[in-house]
Amino acid sequence: MGEPGGSADALRSRPVHLRPPSIDPGVTSFIWALLLGLFIWGGLLAIGVSQGTALVLALLSFGAIFLFVRLRGGDDPVR
Repeated sequence: MGEPGGSADALRSRPVHLRPPSIDPGVTSFIWALLLGLFIWGGLLAIGVSQGTALVLALLSFGAIFLFVRLRGGDDPVR
């Protein structure tokens, strides 16, 4: 008498190759720009720059980082 419903070998499946999900380059660019913009904003505040100036510079750096990573940050192979 074995297991009900068949043998254990019949229930095994093929190995699965796990890979990370595909993330749109725009989302990746936004995350990089957000994190680095926050880092710049915090750094400016830490060295004594006023909040308004730090915010403007952080927003400008956010936009520049977003565009740079979006346009130049791909993993496209060189042909």
